[in-house]
Amino acid sequence: MRSQKELFEFVWATREHVSEVSGKPLLPRHDYRWHWQFAHILSKGQYPSFKLNPENIMLMLPEEHEKQERYDLFNERKEALKRQYYENKN
Repeated sequence: MRSQKELFEFVWATREHVSEVSGKPLLPRHDYRWHWQFAHILSKGQYPSFKLNPENIMLMLPEEHEKQERYDLFNERKEALKRQYYENKN
């Protein structure tokens, strides 16, 4: 992936269009909040090498994205990605 837009396009094309935390349908592509449905699990600033990694994206509704840290699945994936990040760093 060369850009965040390309990353989002790839994720959208390869995954079901439902929230990974609630199972609810995602907003359609033409909705102005569409891009808010792509939550970076590891922050882009702290983990720049994972910024464009599809594994670092979780699909969720915008209102879920605002409170992503409250979801067990999000935190489980975060811990797994951190392990992967630091294993690859050594």
